Amino acid sequence: MKPYFQYKLMAESEGDGKKNTVYPRIASLMERDFLDAINQPKFTDWVETHRAEFEAGISPMKVYVVEHLSSFRPTLMTEELDILRKATRHVAGVITTNYDGLMESVFPKYDVYVRQEDLLFSPLMGIGEIYKIHGSAEDPSSMVINERDYQRLRNHQDYLTSKILTIFGEYPIIFLGYSLNDQDIREIISSIASCAGEARAREIAKRFIFVQYSESCAIKAASYEVDNGQTVEMTAISTPNFAPIYEAIAQTNQRYAPKVLNQILRQLYKASYTGTGAESVVAVKLSHMDELPPNKNVIVGVGVMDYGRKVTLSELHEDALFKNKQFSPELVIGECLDAMLKQGGAPMYYYLQRYDGPLGQRTQKELADKTTMEAYLNNTDRRIRETRRVKLQDKSIAGLISVFPNDAYKHLVLLHQSEIDLTGLESLLKTVAKAKIESGEQLDYDLRKDIRIYDSLKYGVDYLKNSTPPQSPSSAPTLSAEPNGSAGVSPTTDPNHA
Repeated sequence: MKPYFQYKLMAESEGDGKKNTVYPRIASLMERDFLDAINQPKFTDWVETHRAEFEAGISPMKVYVVEHLSSFRPTLMTEELDILRKATRHVAGVITTNYDGLMESVFPKYDVYVRQEDLLFSPLMGIGEIYKIHGSAEDPSSMVINERDYQRLRNHQDYLTSKILTIFGEYPIIFLGYSLNDQDIREIISSIASCAGEARAREIAKRFIFVQYSESCAIKAASYEVDNGQTVEMTAISTPNFAPIYEAIAQTNQRYAPKVLNQILRQLYKASYTGTGAESVVAVKLSHMDELPPNKNVIVGVGVMDYGRKVTLSELHEDALFKNKQFSPELVIGECLDAMLKQGGAPMYYYLQRYDGPLGQRTQKELADKTTMEAYLNNTDRRIRETRRVKLQDKSIAGLISVFPNDAYKHLVLLHQSEIDLTGLESLLKTVAKAKIESGEQLDYDLRKDIRIYDSLKYGVDYLKNSTPPQSPSSAPTLSAEPNGSAGVSPTTDPNHA
């Protein structure tokens, strides 16, 4: 093999003078010499080992490069890579011209696309994917190195270009360790610049961030010349340390991992495009979807995971206090509330304030009765208030906690409605309820009653003030028997009632 400078001079002298053709020509010249070099005795065993690949038409030089890359493991800047790994859920996707597996090691759950046919015949989602547009060391024949490879890429790159053009147009792009001399990327950027025009040039400048290594730190706007005399404005960052950039990426607002979104999109695409249904239903939170087997058929739904299961009285109290169940008001009031009120009471105003529909008879009666805190107390509660209230010098939530530090919530009946601080009551109830829930205990009778009082004071006052009075059960239509034995609606108050 010749020294590198000789290959470079030969390529420049034989080429068409265009800068972007020099390196593919260098690779072609090297490949010719490499074919002669493997005739040396020291390569005999190596050639025999890979003879089947060579006879299948795979370039010996590419196989040699693959072997070299297979032993590569990062030994420098490993701290930076660790920080980037922690930011992977904030990175939508990766486009790389590198052959090695570094990106797969940093983004292990992302789908990898290498060949043109993979890109052409796969439903690409643009999220949670790695595009190795110059091939991969995992497949030597896919690698784009010499003039012939680049020509083949140009002949079949329309779809690739359009796909990457879409990605560049939809996402902020950060160029890391990359050279804008690469012709593929230059052509794509040129296309974007042509489409955008002057009006969108400033927007492109904000969304294209070019990071380059430098001994000094700087952030500035910079102009890069691409093709046909066009220039593109970008934000240029110079830095000796990429770690702060990775940390900034990790701080962006991304609720769900890109791989999760990729799986959702892929399932929706499959269902809509093929018309085939999923074979099984898997209930799993979105944040854990990347833990499902990749071949698992799922139905993606947005809403309460346990929808369809009967809501328990304890869960309803917990939701009214913590707002952590996301129960539908239509479901609670339309299907559950009347039955739960018969079981000893349920919080209702938290749901009623977000509900605009018909009310059951039991709910109407409860609304008519439960207008103040006193309505939630029975005769025993009132007798306790009369006998024990004298112990309470500070008649407030804080006073209750001071006198009854272990079970203050059981003595809420000692206070009158005007003496209750809602913030203090909420804090007390949440502390007690959280401890019980975490220990696996049910919410006891006193705690559930306190939550209903809290629900009435926090939401009921405004609800009753702003809503029309509920219809009295006595004025509701009743069923009576018609002479022929059928049932009909018989209005009791309004002769025109339909």
